[in-house]
Amino acid sequence: MPKITINLDNSFKNCNFDKKTTLIKKALANEDKTLISWILLLFLAFVWGLSFILVKKVVVNFSAIELGAGRIFIAGISLSPWAFMNFRNFPKDKTLPLLASGLLGYLIPAVIFGLAGSKLNSSLAGTLNATTPLFVLVMGALFFSKKIEKFQFTGIIIGFIGSLILILSGGSHTLDFNNPYALLIIAATIMYGTNANLVGTHLSTVKPIIISSFSLLFVGLIAFFVLLGTDFFQKIFLPENHLLLLYLMLLGAINSGLAAVLYNYVLQISSPVFASSVTYLIPIVATLAGLFDGETISIWLYVGMAIILVGIYLLNKKK
Repeated sequence: MPKITINLDNSFKNCNFDKKTTLIKKALANEDKTLISWILLLFLAFVWGLSFILVKKVVVNFSAIELGAGRIFIAGISLSPWAFMNFRNFPKDKTLPLLASGLLGYLIPAVIFGLAGSKLNSSLAGTLNATTPLFVLVMGALFFSKKIEKFQFTGIIIGFIGSLILILSGGSHTLDFNNPYALLIIAATIMYGTNANLVGTHLSTVKPIIISSFSLLFVGLIAFFVLLGTDFFQKIFLPENHLLLLYLMLLGAINSGLAAVLYNYVLQISSPVFASSVTYLIPIVATLAGLFDGETISIWLYVGMAIILVGIYLLNKKK
C-alpha cells in the first residue's frame, strides 16, 4: 500500500486559517481516495483473477456465446433493482454513453473472450489482455484529448514486461501469435480502453451504481434476445448443469455485476489508466489460484509480481 503523505505548496503559508483548513481537508480526501483505489483494485484483481477457474468449468457444457451472453444477462438482472430504484434519476442525456459503455465494456468483450478462450492458450490470452492499459492511453490520446505522460508510458511498459514474465512462468512457454483469434483479444482490449476513457470523460458526474445498473440493463436485454437463439435456457434446467449454473451466476452477479460498479467507482476517483492496470494483477491471482490447485510455482512468479507492482506505482504517480 502507498504511504500516505500530504503535499501542500508554498502558498499554504500565506493562507488564512479557514483556507488552510480547507486545503488540509482536500489533501486528506485525496489521500483517502488513493487508498480506497488501491483496495478496490486488489479486490477486482481477486474477483476477476478467479473468473478463469469458473469459466473453465462452465465452458464444458455451455458454448462461448452462451457463456458470454449468459453472464451479462445475469449481471443485468442482478443490478436491475438499482436501475428501477434510480429510474427517476436516469440521465437521459447520457443514454448513448451508457449504452456504448455496456457494449464496449461488457457484452462484446464477454462474447469475444468466450470465443477466443477455446482457441488460444491461456498464456497468450493473458498476455494480450494485459495490453488494456496501453490502449487506455492510446485511445485517450486519439479520441479523448488525453496527454500521455512519460512516467505513464514507462509504467505501461514495465507492467507489461512483468505480466509477460508472470505468464511465461506458469508452465506454457510458447506464445503463438499466428492465430486470428489473437486479433479478437486485441479488439476486446481496445474496447476496454475506449470504455475506460468513455466513463472517465462523459460519465464522470454520474454515480457508479447508475452507470453500471443501466448500462448492464441495456446490454442484458440484448443478451437475452441473443440467448433465445441458443439452447441456454433449456440447458440451465438440466440437473447435471445446476452446479455450472451456480458458477455462471457468480460470474454474472459478482464478476460482472458488482465488479462493474466498483470498477466504475475506481475510474471516477483515480484515472482510467490506473483502473485498467488491474489487468496486470489478474494473472497474479490466477497463478496463485493454480498454486492451490496443485500447480508448480517458479521463482519467476515473484519476480513478475514485483515488476508489475513497480509498473502500477508509476501509473499512479503524480507529476
